[in-house]
Amino acid sequence: MNRTYPASIGPGLNHTLTSTLLRWLLLCCLATSWPALAADKTGGVDAVLLIDSSGSMAKNDPDKLRVPAAKMFMSLLGEEDRIGLISFSDNGYPVLHLTAPGPKTDARILSSADRVSSKGVYTNLHAALEKGLAMLQKEARQGQEPMLVLMSDGKMDVGDTDEDWALTQKLQKDLVTRAKERGVKVYTIAFTEASDVDLLREVATETGGLFKLARNDQDLHEVFSAIFESAKDPDMLPIEGGEFRVDASIEEVTIVASKEREDIRISLQTPDGTKLGSDDASDKMKWFMSQHFDMITLKDPQPGTWKLLYTGGKNRAYIVTNMSLNHSPQTPSLKVNEDMVLESWLEQDGKLLDKEAVLTNTNFYMEIQVPSGETARFELMDHGREGDRKAADGKYSTVLAYENPGSYQINLIAEGETFSRQKTVHFEVQALPPGFMPPVVIETPEPVPAARPEPETEPVVDKNETVEVPEAADSEEVTGEEKPADEEQAEASQPEEKKMGLGAAIGIFAGINVLLGGIGFAVWWFLKRRKKGAGDEPEDGEADEEEDNK
Repeated sequence: MNRTYPASIGPGLNHTLTSTLLRWLLLCCLATSWPALAADKTGGVDAVLLIDSSGSMAKNDPDKLRVPAAKMFMSLLGEEDRIGLISFSDNGYPVLHLTAPGPKTDARILSSADRVSSKGVYTNLHAALEKGLAMLQKEARQGQEPMLVLMSDGKMDVGDTDEDWALTQKLQKDLVTRAKERGVKVYTIAFTEASDVDLLREVATETGGLFKLARNDQDLHEVFSAIFESAKDPDMLPIEGGEFRVDASIEEVTIVASKEREDIRISLQTPDGTKLGSDDASDKMKWFMSQHFDMITLKDPQPGTWKLLYTGGKNRAYIVTNMSLNHSPQTPSLKVNEDMVLESWLEQDGKLLDKEAVLTNTNFYMEIQVPSGETARFELMDHGREGDRKAADGKYSTVLAYENPGSYQINLIAEGETFSRQKTVHFEVQALPPGFMPPVVIETPEPVPAARPEPETEPVVDKNETVEVPEAADSEEVTGEEKPADEEQAEASQPEEKKMGLGAAIGIFAGINVLLGGIGFAVWWFLKRRKKGAGDEPEDGEADEEEDNK
C-alpha cells in the first residue's frame, strides 16, 4: 500500500493519511508516548518579562505599544501565577520581582510596565538572559513552571564587536544550556526583522519555548496573546464574525478585541440585545482600553450568543470553565516532513467526556494557518484509523505533515448543540540540516498467506472449473511435512503471478491422480472384456475380483 497525500492547501502543508505498514508502526510508537505529551499543566507559571529599553525602541515603538501589550499579558495570568519584569539595554535592571496577581498587587504589577523606557544606549541580550535566569533561580517556587519572555528590536551590541561575538557565544553555549538544565522555557520576540532573528529563534527552539516575529508595534498584543496561549494553554471560545456563544458552564470570559484604528470604540452586545461599553464597567465587567485592542472580562456571563461590535482583526475569548478541550501534543517540536499525530478530546471536571449523547452531536475539527498566512479546515475523526488509537473512545485525531519550515498555528475546535470550545496551538517547524537526505523507504507488497487445507479432508474439485497452470511453474514434491520458516518466507516474497497456493496445488495433484486412475481402470476393463470374448477363462482370483467389482 502507498502513502497518499491529498491536494496541498497552501505552501508548506499536506494533510496526510498514513497507510503503509512502516508508517502505521511509527504511529503506534507515537501513540504509546501520547499520555506524557498530554500531561495537564496543573501548576502556575513564574514568568519574567525581559523588555528591550534601548534607544532604538523609540524609533521602532514610538507609541510604546509594548507597554499595554505587556500589561495585557500580566492581566491574563491567574492567581496561581507570578510575574516579574527586567528592563535591559547595556545591562539588565530588575523592575518587578516575582509577584502574584491579586487585589493588593495588581496596580503595582501594571505600573511596573510603565517604567520601561527607551533611553538605553546598547542592547545586551546576554545580560538580559543572565539576569532573568538569576531572578528565577533565586525567587522561583517549586511546582511552578519557569519561563522567560525576551523581546528585542536589535542584535547583540555592547559597543565592541569582539565582545559582541564573545557574549553571543556565551549566550548560545552557557546560558541556553543552563536554561535547559533548569527546565526554563524562553519565549522570544523579534521586534521587526532588524532584530537578531536567527539567534532569538535558536534560543526559543533549544529551550522548548516559542519564537514570534512582530513586524510592527501594532502586532505586539497578538504576539503576547500567542505566548500566553502557548504557555498557559487556556480554554477559549471560537469567535466568528464577532460572535461567540457562552454556555452555562462558563464562569468567566476574557475577550481581547482588536481595533483597526485608535479612534474606534468597541461595544459588546449581550444575548438579550443590550449594548455595553467601557463606561458600563463594574465589578462584574472589567474593561481595559488601549490604542489597538480592548480587553474585557465578564464574570458569570449570561448564557447565549454575544457579539463584539465595531471590532476588526483577530479576536480572542479566554474562558474559565469546568468543561474544557484538551489536546496532544501540547508543545510540538517538528522538522520538515515529519508526521504529527494531532489528538483532541473534551474533559469535564478533569475527566474524559465520552458520553455518546454529547459526542454524537459534537463536531471536532481544526483550522490551520501556515507560514504564508493561508488557512484551511480539516475534520478530526474517532474511527480508529489515521492516527486515532481506538474507535469511539471520545478522542478525535488526524495526521499532519509539513513541507516548509516556519511558524504554524492550529485552532482545535469542538462544536456541540449548546456549547463550543477552542484550543490554539503555536509551534515552529524546523528546517532540515543542509545536505540532509531523508532515508529511502522501499515499500513491498504485503504477502498473501496461502490457504492450508484441513487434515484428512479431500479438496473439492469443480468439474466446470478450468485450472490454469503457469507455463514456467517450478515442479516440487508435495509432502505432508511443513516447510522450514525460511523457505516459507522466501515463497511468500515471490510475486503473485509466480505463486501457487498450497490448496490449489494439492487439488490439481489429486485431480491428476483420479484422472490417471480412471484411465488405468478403463484400460484394464477393456483388456478383460477382450480376453473374455476370446474364450479365455478367468483365473479364480480374477473371477472373484470381477464379481466384487460388479
